[in-house]
Amino acid sequence: MIGKETFHKISVVFLYLFFVLSPFSISLCQILAGASLFFLFLDCIQKREFPKFGPQILFWILLYLSFLFTPVFDWDQTNWKQTIFRSEFGDVWMAFLLLHQTRLSYREKTKLKQALRLGAFFLLLSGILSLVSPYRLAPFVMDGFQYTEGRRLPHLLVVIWEKLSLYLPIGFQSTHLTYGGILAIYLPSIWERTFRSFQIARKKTNSIFYRVGFLTLSFVGFFLLFLNQSRSIWFGLLFGILLLSFQKKLQIKKYLPALSFGILGIAGILLILYQNNWLFQRAIDDLFAKRSLENQRVWIHKMNFAILKENYLLGIGSGNYPKEFITQATPLVKELPELYYDLSITPKSHAHFDFLHFWILGGITSVVAYLSFLYGITKKILQVGKSNLFYLGFFSVIFAGSFQCFLLDDEVLLPFLGLLILLPSTSIGKKEGKKNSIQKGQMKMYGILFFWILISSLGALYLTKTPAKDLFFHRTRTEHNFPSPIAQSSVNSKVPIALPTGTKAFYFKLAGCLDHEMNFDTNPKVRVSPIQFFIHWDEIPDGHLPETLILEIRKRESFDQDKEYKVQAERIVKKEIFSNSKQIQKIQVHPKEYLGKELEFIDFGFQYVWKGEKPFLPRIEISGNCD
Repeated sequence: MIGKETFHKISVVFLYLFFVLSPFSISLCQILAGASLFFLFLDCIQKREFPKFGPQILFWILLYLSFLFTPVFDWDQTNWKQTIFRSEFGDVWMAFLLLHQTRLSYREKTKLKQALRLGAFFLLLSGILSLVSPYRLAPFVMDGFQYTEGRRLPHLLVVIWEKLSLYLPIGFQSTHLTYGGILAIYLPSIWERTFRSFQIARKKTNSIFYRVGFLTLSFVGFFLLFLNQSRSIWFGLLFGILLLSFQKKLQIKKYLPALSFGILGIAGILLILYQNNWLFQRAIDDLFAKRSLENQRVWIHKMNFAILKENYLLGIGSGNYPKEFITQATPLVKELPELYYDLSITPKSHAHFDFLHFWILGGITSVVAYLSFLYGITKKILQVGKSNLFYLGFFSVIFAGSFQCFLLDDEVLLPFLGLLILLPSTSIGKKEGKKNSIQKGQMKMYGILFFWILISSLGALYLTKTPAKDLFFHRTRTEHNFPSPIAQSSVNSKVPIALPTGTKAFYFKLAGCLDHEMNFDTNPKVRVSPIQFFIHWDEIPDGHLPETLILEIRKRESFDQDKEYKVQAERIVKKEIFSNSKQIQKIQVHPKEYLGKELEFIDFGFQYVWKGEKPFLPRIEISGNCD
């Protein structure tokens, strides 16, 4: 016989499993979340109660409903099956997870917090496994614990003692960003318990193993978070910690020595890693480089604000972002054809900025709903009191959402909403004076959060002011396909580039241009005009230019290697030898002479040879479209 609380208890069980197993599979996570909601609604039907829709869930649902405004106005042209089920609006059901917040008792929420910590343990365990595994865990397990040829391999971090290989930790997730986002949500539960264990230790003398255990898990979490290299999450967690510290009265002088040693230690580790690990070096360099793969973010924001300019009031509607991106990019490629490939491989699925993406899809209504939701949750977190560190993930994901669309990633969004249902359903009783202090703290914290969203939006707008032609450049690489900074400086330079004294030979590859003409609204057509560049064999009185140049004409596949999960194939189709002509040398290649099966790049390999003791690289003059 079904008891009065049976459905409610089953719902809580599924919720418990949801927190524990979320780090393993998004499909399982969705099934468990859906099952918990199914039994929640059965419980409401049995008790003849209507679920309580608090302000936060209403604002979150309104956020998604705003995505339908434009599709409703364009009723005849809207593919409703696509809009409702296969676009951003399809995630609206996840909002109903927030219904649990008012239906769970204090005791049930305490047990679910334990489930979250258990899930954090599994998340760390999977991160350690992926750290040492030469295969990505999710496809490896799905393929029956065997590697299937063609599957993408993890990024190698470092080889220790020439035996132990360490890889970028991503757990069972598909990307390091998703794993970093889930870490931001789960790890604070471990940190909060570690902090409290040391407070409890003052009263209990037999908790040494308890303290050491949680302290170890905290350090493992820091270690994986650091190696994961999700820079947006690094900054998000720092932002959240600073935000929460504003309501605490900290004696800076008391902690200054430990803080100083900690900063110096972290700086030393960063310096060592920067000097010895190319992947970490690239992660840091891309933050400051004017021209790097981070240019894709500039392209995205150029398209974002171009779309917003025309649709800021009602938005473009759910599922329309990729189409609108291409609409804005097409005339840009007509003006600058060399931009086609960079724009074609730029991710077009979302705006890479949660707030801007919601605004683009739902207009002003979405903006109001999103900011109202943030205010309501911020208010509740500050009412928690001393244990608000547990909810640090909320602030870190909101902050990091200015660099990535974490709230569009189901693997992050579901645990994010799950974390919020653990907030107290009612305000904790406070004295009047303390209550006023908390209210001031709420406004201060929300003000800072709002200010960050405003500043980061203006920062994204500032990026769009970079001229499109300045974002394109012909990359140079070594024979092992690593960046070649010295060679890069010789491309379109004003003077020859000095090399280390005694250099007798120097090799690098130069990225050229596509062998076809192409745009988003046209079919590929074999390029008629030759691909060309100029080598300046200028005389220099205080150095020596190369005696000879062995030039390789190379062909390279033009697919996006990140989407294809393999490395672009290259081949040499011709070699030519040039002697120092002491004048400007024109190099031309006709694409139709070296056609492959698909669109390809025509690249070049340069092998310079010197006889003098003071070698200089000649200047290379090449236009964006190799004209």
